[in-house]
Amino acid sequence: MTFDPAAALVKYHAVLDAQDVDGVAACLAEEARYVSPAIGDVVGREAILASIRAYFSASPDHQAFDDEVKTTGPRSAASRWRLRAVNKTTGAVTERRGIEKVTFNDAGLIVLIDVEDLP
Repeated sequence: MTFDPAAALVKYHAVLDAQDVDGVAACLAEEARYVSPAIGDVVGREAILASIRAYFSASPDHQAFDDEVKTTGPRSAASRWRLRAVNKTTGAVTERRGIEKVTFNDAGLIVLIDVEDLP
């Protein structure tokens, strides 16, 4: 069976949107890197999961949507996304949209998530 990066990205987003941290862990390589204007440069599966747990704890109503997901190479995919979340402590509303480029290793695990916010 041929690896489908777009399908793998859709699967990752599904477990992320379900706030299934164990499911997210299963998608990430141990040495994965997550680069985003919102959280900075986070290296390592456990560090990424800690960041995700903290985010969902602060904003449990997080809602994200993919407007487009496409394969960009044999081991890469990209999505155009948007999200809305409210911080449960401060009440601050976050609305973002952007491009996410994801690279997978030969085992189909994510090694790089590179997020770019759009105006």
